[in-house]
Amino acid sequence: MKEFLVLNLVNAITPNGDGINDVLNYSDLRIKQDVSIEIADRYGAPVYKSKDQTYTWDGKSGSRPLSTGTYWYIIRWTEPDSKLAVSYSGWILIKNRE
Repeated sequence: MKEFLVLNLVNAITPNGDGINDVLNYSDLRIKQDVSIEIADRYGAPVYKSKDQTYTWDGKSGSRPLSTGTYWYIIRWTEPDSKLAVSYSGWILIKNRE
């Protein structure tokens, strides 16, 4: 039996601590290989890069909450059976209390 994944690409998070849409969570990617999630600001400067099978992001760069705004992401992985490299990119809105 083969596992498959239908990825729900999220385009907004509100990391305000209310328990709703506080994080970007791609834990379902744990069945894939070489998963990487990268987030950049609107100028292309990196603000987050996943490491060591980290599949969630809380809208922070280091421990610093990012400003409300639009950011760019790229999600990459390798399909375990076919070794096919897959990537998705797009934008995500972070809405913080300010």
